[in-house]
Parts: sequence; C-alpha cells; structure tokens
Amino acid sequence: MGKLFSAHGAARWLLFFAGWVMLGRIDAIDLAAGAVISGLAAALSLRLLPAVHLNPGATLAYAARFFAGSLRAGWDVAWRVAARPPRVNPGVLVVPWSVPPGVARGAFRALASLQPGTLPLSGQGPELRVHCLDIDAPVADALEADATAFRAMADLPRHA
Repeated sequence: MGKLFSAHGAARWLLFFAGWVMLGRIDAIDLAAGAVISGLAAALSLRLLPAVHLNPGATLAYAARFFAGSLRAGWDVAWRVAARPPRVNPGVLVVPWSVPPGVARGAFRALASLQPGTLPLSGQGPELRVHCLDIDAPVADALEADATAFRAMADLPRHA
C-alpha cells in the first residue's frame, strides 16, 4: 500500500479519478465514491503493472508525432477510398520488432492499432504482422520511426 502514496501512485490515482469524473455526475457522494474506487484501482494497478518511467520531452515528442501521424494517415485513407477507382492495395506486411517483449511491446502494438490505415495483427515472435491499405506505401518505415520514438519515450533499448 506504500506505493500508492508515491508519485506513481498519485499519478495513477489522479488518472483514474479523472476518468471517474468524466463518466458521470459530480455530486458529493459520487466524488467520494470515485475517490475511494480510484484509490483501489490505483493500488491494484501498481501491484499488477510495473511503474513506468517516461522521459517527459520524448513523451511530448511521441504525442506530437502520434497525433500528426493520425491526421496525415486519416487524410490518406479518406483520399484513397474516396478516389474512383479506390487507390488501395491491401495486404499484410511482416515487420521485425524493435520494441522489447513484454508490457512495452503490447503498449506499442495498441498505440499502433490506433493509426488509420494499419492494423497490427499479431505480435508473437520476432516479427509483427501488419495489415495495411497499401502494401506499397512506406508502412514499415513509419512503424520503425514510431517504434524509435516510443522507445525514446520509455527509455527502452532496441530489441534485435
């Protein structure tokens, strides 16, 4: 329970509590219940998930890259499917992993799945299979650049 009163514990409690507030009413009883439940959720998450030390500058750089990439990819997808005939060449690419296995790899795969036009299929083994709308587009290069920014954010080594 001591971890709950650390900086990581306070940050997790704050995130859970913010989520609680966004979900519903803001009466005194609701806020009290949310404070208690957020504390329990933070304590449980600290026990189940290790604390992650993020580089603040690299985190901002990754967030900027992620949102800019999402906008760019969204416009690209819209342009490809709105064209007559649609300019798509769907397929599955196999890309070597550069993110170490474990929680970090799962987090990167989840974030990569949010980018329009690509969908990571499986992440087991040394390679990542990615479905994309155009296998001739530089999807592998974009994923590697995203992985590099992700590793910098979490101070992770490159996985060979």
